[in-house]
Amino acid sequence: MTNKALSTLMATAITATLVLPVSTAHASSLLNQSSLNEEQVQVAGTKKVVGDAVTIRNITKDTVITSNGTFKIHKDLKPLFNNSNKVALTNALATIVVKNGQISDVTSLTLNKAGTNKKSVYFDAGDAQISGDLTVNADYVKIHNVTVDGQLIITNRVKKNITLDDVFVGDTITLKPLITKKTNWLYVTLRDMKSSNIKLARTKVNVSSDQTLSKIDVVGKVLSSEVIANVEKLTIDVEEDFNLYGEGKIEQIIVKGGSKVALDSDHQVSKVQVDDKSVSVILPVIDKKELNTLLASIPYVQVSINGYDILTTDKWTTQTDRNIFDSAVTSARTVANNNSASQEQVKNAITRYKNALVGYQAAQKSGLKYGYGDKASLQSLIHSVSYVTVSWNGSDVSYNTPWTTQAERNAIDSAVSTAQTVVNNYYATQTDIANAINNLNNAIGTYKSAYKYGNNGYYVDKTYLESLITSASNGMVPISHNGDGSDIFNNIQWTSEYELSMLNYSIEQARFIVNNYSATQTEVSNAYNNLINAYDKYNNAKRYGLKPY
Repeated sequence: MTNKALSTLMATAITATLVLPVSTAHASSLLNQSSLNEEQVQVAGTKKVVGDAVTIRNITKDTVITSNGTFKIHKDLKPLFNNSNKVALTNALATIVVKNGQISDVTSLTLNKAGTNKKSVYFDAGDAQISGDLTVNADYVKIHNVTVDGQLIITNRVKKNITLDDVFVGDTITLKPLITKKTNWLYVTLRDMKSSNIKLARTKVNVSSDQTLSKIDVVGKVLSSEVIANVEKLTIDVEEDFNLYGEGKIEQIIVKGGSKVALDSDHQVSKVQVDDKSVSVILPVIDKKELNTLLASIPYVQVSINGYDILTTDKWTTQTDRNIFDSAVTSARTVANNNSASQEQVKNAITRYKNALVGYQAAQKSGLKYGYGDKASLQSLIHSVSYVTVSWNGSDVSYNTPWTTQAERNAIDSAVSTAQTVVNNYYATQTDIANAINNLNNAIGTYKSAYKYGNNGYYVDKTYLESLITSASNGMVPISHNGDGSDIFNNIQWTSEYELSMLNYSIEQARFIVNNYSATQTEVSNAYNNLINAYDKYNNAKRYGLKPY
């Protein structure tokens, strides 16, 4: 056999091993599936894709069951075909490269399984690679940790929400237009997506990102978009009116087409470039708040030749240093007053002003003129010192009354005397006064911390005893001099003179305890018990008179 014939035979044999047998019924099923998913296939069909188009039926531990048969999985693709992605890959369309019965590459993938607003479908590729486009053809899908060499296409079947987390896209993230009269907002959330390029061909899309986006192209019949992110370049090439919403920093906006383009969102825009002069552009509101705040309170200091005419407590610069700083202030004011100034110009003006201020403050020196300070605060502090009793051990100080030792009193007296010396010094500077105030405040704090409290006598609660004395005194009734009540009206109670005298005796004993500063709580309690017993006997002895009323 010649070499050419042998080569031909081998090629035929190899080709034969790659052709999978398909039954007539299965072929019909494939045709129907192809018809059902024609739209999905065409979404990613902008360029010829290498491999076999299949529909993923199921996933096992080591194999993928497709419409073209069952295949093993290359180790690099096992994270993509992990069992945790079984739901997400249900009826997914894929273009695969098969070698020796094993899927060695995925050159396109279309996800068709939708989630709900309560539970999204989660697709985690485990850092696997798709060598072509990834198309999302269903709502409420979260995609994580995948590298897409081509485009990431979001079709018009994604109408509510999609999240991309740590996804690297080699080409662009493309949002296909939605051809319908009523359009709701689609929320696209990007997390940890670095250097992303987005092509927006769909209106009412909210894009939020925690990373700076490299580029967003808004094209076609897009009426409004919302961007909550920092963007390096935003290009607008629309067919009709357009409104931009959102917040963040946009370095550059380029307007290439449209009728009336409104850019007055809450974004901080550094530069706006209008290529099509026929477009009516409403420029963004320039944020001059920081610049105006800086200019509202400029920290000027005095100007001097040598500082001898400036107080030692004040700062000064030469006229030359002042002129340099004034130049930056004038430039900043020019930008602040310019209604056409861009955000970039405002930003630069703030930077130049701050740099000039640093240089101006570095050039400042303290004056050399001797000055006198304000002593009113120090004198007021001296008068505020409150002295307490001096004692050796507090035994001669009333209970709960503060006292200190003589040494502690001497310390505060010395501090007050020193402060008063500063007050009396005509030549005392503001620094001298400030130091004296600080020292006296510290001394007052130390003095108050040294307070102790007297222990002469004991604190006892006499409240109940005092209340009982009042009740007993108010509860007295007349005495019957006849001794039988015949001289007391029959509606009035009476007692004998002896019974009243016994109550009065107990009341006097109780009053003695109340007035005794050294009385103990036990003595108070005994006096209370004695008086209440006497009062009870007195009340029991009361009876009504016999004299008719």
